[in-house]
Amino acid sequence: MIHIAVLFLYFLNILQAEHVWFVKFPSKDDHLSHIEKSFPLIDLLQHDYNDSSYVFLLPSTYQTKLRRLIHQANGSYRILSNNARNTWKVSPDRPKRSVLSDNPLDESYYQRFPTYDEHQEWQQLLQSSPQTQKLIRLHTIGQTYENRSLTVVQIHTNYPRRIQGRRKRKQAIYIDGGMHAREWLSVGVANYILIQFLLLRESDPKVHEILRHFDIFVLPMMNPDGYEYSRTHNRLWRKNRSPTSHSEFWNGDQNCYGVDLNRNFPYQWNSTYGASSHPCSHSYRGISPASESEVESVVNFLRRQRISHPKFYAYFNLHSYGRFWLLPWTYTMLERVTNYDELFERSTRVANEVMNQTYRVGQASFLLYPCSGTSIDFASTFMSHAMTFELSPIFQGLPMCVEQNKTVNHGCTVGFLIGPESIQIDGNEIFKAIIEYLYALVQDHFV
Repeated sequence: MIHIAVLFLYFLNILQAEHVWFVKFPSKDDHLSHIEKSFPLIDLLQHDYNDSSYVFLLPSTYQTKLRRLIHQANGSYRILSNNARNTWKVSPDRPKRSVLSDNPLDESYYQRFPTYDEHQEWQQLLQSSPQTQKLIRLHTIGQTYENRSLTVVQIHTNYPRRIQGRRKRKQAIYIDGGMHAREWLSVGVANYILIQFLLLRESDPKVHEILRHFDIFVLPMMNPDGYEYSRTHNRLWRKNRSPTSHSEFWNGDQNCYGVDLNRNFPYQWNSTYGASSHPCSHSYRGISPASESEVESVVNFLRRQRISHPKFYAYFNLHSYGRFWLLPWTYTMLERVTNYDELFERSTRVANEVMNQTYRVGQASFLLYPCSGTSIDFASTFMSHAMTFELSPIFQGLPMCVEQNKTVNHGCTVGFLIGPESIQIDGNEIFKAIIEYLYALVQDHFV
């Protein structure tokens, strides 16, 4: 019986193994939509449409069929990893805690990827430290399936706001990161932005002026369950960790747990193929709009703030990667959000000035792909300014483990695994972009 059990576990591991393939086609046809329709459990990790190149994470069961499709299209492929979980395995042992500063604005708090518990302790320090306690309010807006808190950090100042001589209530800016578990850089950058607002509130005239008109709300870690799972079990995990109909039916396949939170928002939910109905898909939309506690908590928080004060005016959504500045709509290529021209002009100007034209600006459904139930589409229904930053690295010369001369780098990787050294680099760039964008809004509409 022991031998049978061992064999069963061995074959189960083979069936559950996910492979990373680099795929290239000779033409620029719409290969991606065809592949995603034919292979509903496939996960797109990287792509370069101009080069017709893709990197996919796919289950073992897809290999034969995908190989046949590639050959029929005269394409080529190379296997980058036969078992992604083992190739980029995360040690189950937590790293030893380093001794951190009593100053919550110390750089040590944004030079690393913290655990969830460390992150919560830092936020409590922000609220209790003499340096920041008068500026910080913490809002626990909900709990996850695994009973972790969703904590929004509010930066509030008493700088007087006057328009035409009258004192006015502030409006609000909402920033979030960590919606997809494996996108650790977005968590680090959200924390960096929060710290920079606090550090520069008096010394930087633009930051000071922005804080006169807006309170800043930051949710750095929207998917703490998935984030912790990606730290301890599967570095490329994307979804949250709530059970699904398939996970309850057969617990053998861990991919059948969780929902893609950025397909679960209650606007245009399930309106295009970019959100999967299959519970084992990496882009599973959930059983209904806002079915996930993380999404429901954010939706309720943002809607509640619409009724009381402050009213949310702009939303900056942080993801990784590709270096894109994405504007709504995401769900369709046939329509544009009403104020698209203004969004595009403002975003392009800031991207050119601050980012040296290395960010591509445009409608999300065109620059990436159509998908429904996204946070920026939902936010756009009641905020004038909603956008997504896809952080570093850039999609160029795919895959990252192939040099331009086509030699193979055997230490190849994918962009989700970018290290903590990029937090300050990307954080500084995104912070400056947000400041320039908001300062222009203040000058145009509030002065």
